[in-house]
Amino acid sequence: MKNEFPAAHADSSTDENITAAWQAAHPHLMPYRDTDSTSGKISSVFARLHFASGPWVDMAEVHFDRAAQQFFLTQESRRKIEMETPATKGLPVDAVDARLWFQQPTIINIEPTTRCNFSCWYCIGRHMVQDDITLENFGKMLDNFPSVKVIALVGEGEPLLHKDFFTMAGMAKDRGIRVMIISNGSAFSQSVIRQLCETEIAYVSISIDSHVPETFAESRLEGNLDKVWQGIRRLREYRDTNGFKFPKIALKGTLFEATQDQLPAIVDAAKANGVEIFESFQALNPKESYVRIYPAGQARELPVASTVQQAINRDSLYGRTQLQAFQDFCTEENLDFFPTLQSPPSRRNCSETWIYSLLSGDVTPCCQIKTPPSQNWNIFERSLDEVISDPDYENMRFNLWNGIFPRYCEGCWKTRP
Repeated sequence: MKNEFPAAHADSSTDENITAAWQAAHPHLMPYRDTDSTSGKISSVFARLHFASGPWVDMAEVHFDRAAQQFFLTQESRRKIEMETPATKGLPVDAVDARLWFQQPTIINIEPTTRCNFSCWYCIGRHMVQDDITLENFGKMLDNFPSVKVIALVGEGEPLLHKDFFTMAGMAKDRGIRVMIISNGSAFSQSVIRQLCETEIAYVSISIDSHVPETFAESRLEGNLDKVWQGIRRLREYRDTNGFKFPKIALKGTLFEATQDQLPAIVDAAKANGVEIFESFQALNPKESYVRIYPAGQARELPVASTVQQAINRDSLYGRTQLQAFQDFCTEENLDFFPTLQSPPSRRNCSETWIYSLLSGDVTPCCQIKTPPSQNWNIFERSLDEVISDPDYENMRFNLWNGIFPRYCEGCWKTRP
């Protein structure tokens, strides 16, 4: 949906200047300047407004004059508010609350390792420092995030290659925390399978890019599809035979021009081999930071990424009819991945509901940002409350929630019309 935004502020004599109320509440929340963002044309944001001796009004559109760096309630916005909430008629705005993004995370996606035994050509992890999180730092994260309920040990590597993976999983289990992972499915030895069940890993999602072994090996270099299927079957058999409920086994993957119609066949093969849950599929990531690492010979994939994604959207319904949908699994297990969120009207935005951390402990806006925007957002050095209340962190979330994207988001699907 194309964003429609008001023209530049023209008449400050008839519009109500609410800058004083805004700055009294949160002077650090400001739309990114044009030079800092990909959304410089946006000239309005949304907030809760309080009208003196009257009510609070949710989702009020506030005009931002970029030249003057001031906030206004325009005549048009006031007319709309007074029509919908007559009790505000004639009353001035005396308080503002623009913290409308999700602020109560109970889930952390933390990167256990960047090492992997596959060499997928589209994986940015092969271009990052190859390292593992330490047990000491993992423990610090647990101490600094006492409200965490779910840990996704997921990153740009194969988590089961970390020699202390099951120690970390046990540390989480001892605190009543659920653990989820994404795996390439190649490391399911009998010992690993036994420990996955005994430590009650809640969820293992396996990445499968094709149901054809030769095609699978073309994208997931060093990958052996037959070995992956065999490992999944062994995991399912051991779990069920020995009376374990977990881990549940899920499916996800990346599709390309040549494989864009393979999703139903991949789902059928996965189901036949013991997979139970359909998570998601994606097209090649068009984000600028990822494009830089793609081999020159694969450049042809980028112009068709949107077409591939349309095919994925079309066929994902089949996946959700043949396997349990990931969202249904989360609801069933009381995993708060899909809380009810407010969104700005008719505007693409980004409001992640969990915390993402690199193995360095540095928190980034999402799993696609590999360069930390701030050294102050380190979950090993600071508590979660300190991180999410940091003024720069709040301003980042304020802008993303309003659909004002910084340069480092360029290319992400969420930034596109």
